[in-house]
Amino acid sequence: MVGSSLLFGMALAPITQWPVAPLAGGVLGVACGAAIAHGRAPWRMLAAAAACVPLFAMKLGWPMLAVIASVLALGVAVGGHRGVKGLLSIGLGAATALLGMWCALKISTAFETRNWPEWIKYGTSAAAMGMVGVLAMLPRHLRFALDPVAAAVRNLPANLDPEVKGLCDRSVAIWNTTKDKLADSDSGKTLVRDGVLKTLEVAAKSAEVKLTGASDLELASRMDDFDKRIAAATDPEVKAQYQQARGALDDQRRYRSHIRQGRERLVARMHNHVTTLEKFQLAATGLEATRASTTTATTQLDELSQDVAASGEALAEIEMGIEKTDAPTLAERVEAAEAAPVTAEA
Repeated sequence: MVGSSLLFGMALAPITQWPVAPLAGGVLGVACGAAIAHGRAPWRMLAAAAACVPLFAMKLGWPMLAVIASVLALGVAVGGHRGVKGLLSIGLGAATALLGMWCALKISTAFETRNWPEWIKYGTSAAAMGMVGVLAMLPRHLRFALDPVAAAVRNLPANLDPEVKGLCDRSVAIWNTTKDKLADSDSGKTLVRDGVLKTLEVAAKSAEVKLTGASDLELASRMDDFDKRIAAATDPEVKAQYQQARGALDDQRRYRSHIRQGRERLVARMHNHVTTLEKFQLAATGLEATRASTTTATTQLDELSQDVAASGEALAEIEMGIEKTDAPTLAERVEAAEAAPVTAEA
C-alpha cells in the first residue's frame, strides 16, 4: 500500500493540483495494495475510482472526505467478513481512511514541505495515507475467540485438593490438544469441551465440601467419656442428656464418614471421566484421517462418544449427591437439640 500510494501520488502530481493529487494517490494506492494482497482487483480499483469522483465534484471538507472514506472502505472490504464482522470492518476501514487523508493533507500543507517539489511532496503525502491505510486490513488477520475452558480455569478456587487439581490440569491439557486438531464444526470437539467443563465444574463444587468440626479421634475420645458418664449417672434426666449428647457425636461421626465416602466417589468418578476423555481424544484425533473411509473408526468414535456422555452424566449425579450430603438431616438434628429441654440437678 505504501509503495503503490507513493507511485500514484508522484504520477498524479504533474496532471492534478492540491488536494486531488495526494488524496487520489492515497486512495488508489490503498485499493491497489489491497488488490495485490487479497485479489478482487477490478472491484477494488472501481471503488477507488468512484471514491476519487468527489475530489473533482465537491468542495474540500469533512463531508466530502467522509464520502471518499466510505466508498474506499467498501472497496477494501470486498471479499472479507460478512454480517456484523463485515460492518465492523467497513467502519474501521472508513475511520482509517479518514485518518490517512488527514495525514496526507497535513504533510502536503506543512510549513516544512512548502519548498519541496510537488511530485515529492504529493508522493510522500499519498505514501503516508497508504501507511495508515494498512490498518484497514487488520480485521482480515484478526480472530476473536472466547474459550469457555480458559474462563472456567480462571474461576477455579485456589484451595483445590492436589489430586483434584491434577485431574483438572489433565483435562485442560486434553482440551488444548483437541481444539487445535479438530474443526469447530466437529461434534467430537464439542463433546470434549463439554466433558472438560463438567470436570472443572465438579472440581469447583468439591472445594466447597469440607470436613469441619472435631476430628474422628477427638469424637471417639468424647464418646468414650460420655459412655463413662452414662454408666456412672444415677439420675435418669442426667443420664438421658448424656445419651443425647453421645448420640449427637455418633451422628457427627456418621456424617463425616458419609462426606468422606462421597468425596472418594467423586475423585474416583473424575478419574474415570478424565481417562475416558483421554481415550476419546486419542481416537478422535488419531483416526480423523480414516474416519471418512473406515466404518470401524466411525463406530469406535460413536461408542466412545457415548462413553464420554455417560461418564459426564455420572459425574453430574455424583456432584448432585455431594450437594445433598445429609445437610437437611444435620440441620434437623441441630434444631432438635436446641429445642430439647435441658434440666440440671439442683
